[in-house]
Amino acid sequence: MSNFALDYGTLHEARKDLHDLANRIGPTLKDSVFEDMGSGTSDVAGAFGNDELDRAFRTFYRVASGPMSDAEDRLRKLGDMFGGVADSFFNTDAEISQGLGVMGGRLGLSEWRRKKAAWDFRNANSDKCVPDANGKMPDFCSATDPGPPPTTFTVKGENGQVDTVLTLDQNNNVTKETTTVTHDNQKYTSVTTYSEDGKSYTTVTTYADNTTATSTTTYGANPDSYTTETVNGDGTKSTTVVEVKEDGSGTMTVTDAEGNKTTYQRKTRWELWTKV
Repeated sequence: MSNFALDYGTLHEARKDLHDLANRIGPTLKDSVFEDMGSGTSDVAGAFGNDELDRAFRTFYRVASGPMSDAEDRLRKLGDMFGGVADSFFNTDAEISQGLGVMGGRLGLSEWRRKKAAWDFRNANSDKCVPDANGKMPDFCSATDPGPPPTTFTVKGENGQVDTVLTLDQNNNVTKETTTVTHDNQKYTSVTTYSEDGKSYTTVTTYADNTTATSTTTYGANPDSYTTETVNGDGTKSTTVVEVKEDGSGTMTVTDAEGNKTTYQRKTRWELWTKV
């Protein structure tokens, strides 16, 4: 079976090129010498020095203006279609990259915490860091100062990169995550802010086409249960309610922007959600 590859960067560039072409056609038809002379809105008598040439030019204008006007509109629509596909695929990839970026940032922070704990332990027990009869020091004495906590994580690719920035409180707990995914001229941004009590968080996403979505997740008494409400930039809303029991069984109800509800269930913690 052959592989299928889609370069959304090329599609994004095609949108720009088609829109540029449409922009060149538009001025040719509107507020131009071509339009003035063809439509007869200005005094062009004798402009060609020949009445037959003048009539022929006006006939050419009448024949060409319709298709050219249609071409301008259709080029824009075609460009929008290419751009829409490009943005859709880019946004999907960006969501995955955003998750990996946050994961990388948190792994780096977790590693720093491990080293910081070892360093603090070494300092608290520095009086024990003396060589034994064989000249060997206790293993914990080899710990070194890890410096300040890492708050940035970057992955660079051939045509783009993922940048994640963590904001920490005075106890080095994450209070905000900001991830930006760029690819050529496309950009995706996700900003997640956590509540002080750790019981909720809000994510504001800006997609490649500059549309936005704001999702707020609130946990229930059972940490596996939660409610997520997403409000799109156009005001439409969707909601996901997950209710999980102590044995891991539960129900998930998804309500889309049109108010349609879909229910899923699982019998154990290890099962996938199954549509009812």
